[in-house]
Order: sequence, then structure tokens, then C-alpha cells
Amino acid sequence: MTNTVKLPVLLLPPSRNLVIRLTGDRLLIEDLPDWLADYTGEQAANLIGKSAEAFLEPFLPGLSELVRQTSQQKQNLYGFKACLTDRNGDSHQLLLDSLLPAEKENRGLITILMQEVSDKIPAVLEKATFCGLVGSSEPMQRVFNKIRMYAASDAAVLITGETGAGKEGVAAAIHQMSNRATRPFVTMNCSAITETLFESELFGHEKGSFTGAMRSHRGRFERANGGTLFLDEIGDLPTLSQAKLLRVLETSQIERVGSETPVKIDVRVIAATNHNLEKLSQSNSFRADLYYRINALQIIVPPLRQRQDDIELLIQHFIKGLNRKYGRSISCLTREAVQLLKQYQWPGNVRELRNLMERLFAENQTDVIGLRSLREWYEERMNAAQYAPGKDYSDVTILPWQQPIRLGMPENEAVPLPRTNGEKKLSEAELRKAYQMAEGNITRAAELLGIHKATFYRTLKSLNLEREDLMRQAD
Repeated sequence: MTNTVKLPVLLLPPSRNLVIRLTGDRLLIEDLPDWLADYTGEQAANLIGKSAEAFLEPFLPGLSELVRQTSQQKQNLYGFKACLTDRNGDSHQLLLDSLLPAEKENRGLITILMQEVSDKIPAVLEKATFCGLVGSSEPMQRVFNKIRMYAASDAAVLITGETGAGKEGVAAAIHQMSNRATRPFVTMNCSAITETLFESELFGHEKGSFTGAMRSHRGRFERANGGTLFLDEIGDLPTLSQAKLLRVLETSQIERVGSETPVKIDVRVIAATNHNLEKLSQSNSFRADLYYRINALQIIVPPLRQRQDDIELLIQHFIKGLNRKYGRSISCLTREAVQLLKQYQWPGNVRELRNLMERLFAENQTDVIGLRSLREWYEERMNAAQYAPGKDYSDVTILPWQQPIRLGMPENEAVPLPRTNGEKKLSEAELRKAYQMAEGNITRAAELLGIHKATFYRTLKSLNLEREDLMRQAD
């Protein structure tokens, strides 16, 4: 059941950029996202060219100081926390990065990348945690229900799922919920044991039974007596080892290597694999009788890409554990960072997500982690993506610290819109066509016309038009 997961193009959330122009001592709004304008009770078009200190500072104290500090120091400033109070008096915690333009012709402009700090309460995480497993999604709730049902049985369980999906955690949860919980939970990775050592590791050996056997050794079955034995990656067992394991499961007794005395055991076996054992048994790559013996009960662990609603919960879960492990106090990832991670397909599943969180802890000293911290990881994933041959990816939105690119024309649009170099005044018809093609997205409409979003707004205002007018058909 090994799956080749194709990595998708990662698209950023809608624009979080506020652009300020410094003209002498004046700070003028050059561009701003609609959501920020909504917080002030104004339309974005009405704020273009207005004073940032007069129209934004009351809602976002410290913004002007951040812009001036960036300009004076002539360097990007990262990780400023701020509180935005909207027109209704509601507070929004933000993380601000101020970015200087790379192009000389845009000197005087400063971009403020604004990200909202997640406010999900820890109580949600507690309710979504079950025996160490985290998930509120429907696929994981089905897994939790099966764990509850199967815990009362002593029948063998086969857990299937992709690498890193959390199969061992499911096995541990079954043991924890069962009446064997006070007895040992012993694990063995079948892919890590050679065929020559299999019997010794699983069944044990007597002193002197072979060269190097300096003392008696209890195998995994004996150590798990009365409890649970978890056999991970059972699909990798050699055929001869499969036969020996089957005999033990059928007789419930073992013989140590070098001994002729059988030992009675009481062990519940839980096996896991990322292979399709039924298909392997049909091709004689895995013993059919062993497959049916270990597959009395089955649990399929869903891959992380099928439970995206759990990603933020898992992030919080790992933050909590890593804070405790490293003595840190990281509170969360910004909503924009979480939204970016939700788009990724996670071929390594939960294990890959945990590894990324370990990396973020090692690379960051701030208490809130934002998009900037994901830059290197993002670029690595984009480079690793296997794009479909012939597919045009020119419409990919890239990270705000990278050079902007033009959006591609819709595939169903045969006639491109006229491009303007800023000297030709756009007509109402051209604005309307671009706006309708972009399905009401101002940023995309401006890109289709080859102009800046602020220019689109100014042209709209000069024609005495509202956004609603653009969706109406021309007379």
C-alpha cells in the first residue's frame, strides 16, 4: 500500500501586505489589503494616497514608528508584535515584518507583511486528544472508535497506513485501553531484524546456543507475556520468518534457540504495515495464512493530507511537547503560516510535520513563528515538487519576500486583455472585463491588466465607479 505522493503547488493566503510610501516626513498609503481597510470601516480605494498616521495609526499604534525605523536603519525588521483594534473595538494580535524593496526605482516604499496570531484555545486541543493521539477530523474519529471497540478483544489487529501516519501510536492506544494496560507493551521493527537474528530476537536463546551467546536471552514474546507485542513493518518479514511467526501465533508457545522446552505465552499481537498485504499474499510475496491470522481486526490510519483539519491541532500538540522538552515558550504559528502548511500534501505524514516543528524550534528564538520562518522549507518543497509535463505554473502566488511574478491568463480565455504601461488611461470596459475574468479579485484583475493594484483603485475612483459596478454588464 505504498503511495507516491505528488507535491502540489503551494499557494499563499490572500495578500497581507500594506505598502507605505515615504515622502519627506509624510507616510502615505500606497497599497493595502481589503481586510485591513474593512477593519477601519473604509474601502481600500478611498485610503490610497491618504496619510498612514491619520488613517491607520489610531487602529494600529506603532506602525509609523516601525516604518520610520526601517527607513532610517535601511534594513528589514522582523517579528514585531502589535495589537490592531478595529472599528468595533475588537482586538487582533498581529506579527509585523517590514521589508525594503530590492529595486532602486521603488526606494521610498516599505512593505509591511501582516500576519494574524492564532488564538485557538488550548481546551480545543485537550478535547481532541485521545490516548496520546490528536485529531478532531472525521477520519480520526473513526480510528478512535475502532480503538475503543477493539481494545476489549484479544484478537490480533492489523494496522495499515502510510509511513509516518502514526500506526505505532494507534497500537499503543489499543494496549492502553485494554485490560492488558498494566502489562508490558513491547515493540519490534521487523524490517530492522535480519533473518538470522529473527528467532533470537523474537523467541530468545539459551546460553551457548550459538557463537556469541554468552548468556540466556528472553525474546520479545517472553518480555510481552501478559501484555501486547507490536510488530511494525510486518510486510518486510522474509518468508521463512513468516512461517516461524505463524506457528507461534497458532500454538501460543515458543521455544528459545538452543532449547527443547516449549514456553507457554499469553500475548496479544498487533501488527502494522504500509504494504498491501492482501495483494502481496495473492502474488505469494506474503504468506496468505499469516495474513489472515493477523488480520482478524483491521484499522486503517488515514494519511495527513486526508485530515487537514487536524494540522493546526497537531502543530499545537508538538509546540506543547517541544516547549516542555527544550524549556521554551513558543506560543503558536501565525494563521498565515498554518494556512500554508495546510496546503502541503505531507508525504511523510505526521512524522514529517513533527520533524518540521523540531526544525522551527531549532531555527527560531521568537515566541511566534510566521511565514518568514518557513521560507527555506517552502523553497525546498517547491524545488522538490514534480509538476505535470506541459502544465503552466505562472499563476503560482509566491512568498512576499520573493520577486513578484505576473499571473497567467485563464485557460478558457482566448483573447488576452490589452496591457498598459501606465501612460494609457484604462477604460471602464477594460476594468470591467478584467474584474469579471478575475471573479471579483482586484489583485488578479490588476495583474491581468499589467498594472499595480493601487493603479486599479485610482482608475476606478477617477471613473466614479464602485466595485459593484464592475460586475454589471455594460449597457
